[in-house]
Amino acid sequence: MVVAVMGLLLGISIPAFRNIIKKAPLEQGISDVESLCRQARAEAIVRQQSMDVLFNEAEEIVALTTAARVIIAPDPFTGLMIKTTEETQLIDRIFLPVDSVDLQIIEPKADKFTLDEIRIRFYPNGTSETLELRVVGAGEAYRLTLDPVTGRTAVINEEEL
Repeated sequence: MVVAVMGLLLGISIPAFRNIIKKAPLEQGISDVESLCRQARAEAIVRQQSMDVLFNEAEEIVALTTAARVIIAPDPFTGLMIKTTEETQLIDRIFLPVDSVDLQIIEPKADKFTLDEIRIRFYPNGTSETLELRVVGAGEAYRLTLDPVTGRTAVINEEEL
C-alpha cells in the first residue's frame, strides 16, 4: 500500500518537476531583463545622469551603460577648461541562454543604422524611451513593456492575454 502511494506520488511529481526545469531559463531571462531596466531607471535618478540599456537580439545580450555626454574638464596639456566627451561606462550586463531563450524586440523597430542592437535611454527625471519586447522559450513567452512617462516596467505572460 505504501509503495503504491509512493509510486503514484512519484508519477505525478516527475512531469511537474520537468516542466519547472524547462520554464526556469525563460523566467530567469525575463526577470534579468526587467531588473536591468529597473536598475537603469534608479541609476539615472540617483546619479542625475542618463543611462542606456542596450538590447542585442543577435547575441542575446542586454547591457546597462552610462550615456555618453559632453562635460567641461581641464585639458591635460594646457590645464584650460574645455568641452570634452565623457565615454560610456559599462555598469552591468546579462547574457540570456541562447539555446533556450529568444529575445525579440517589438518596439522600437530596428532600422539600417541600429541593425540588431537597440539602445533605450533612461533620463534623470525618471522617464525613458518606449520599449516593448518579448522573451520566448519552451513554448511560452513573456512581454515586457516600458512606460515612457514613468520609466517603469510591466511584464505579462502572453498566455494571460
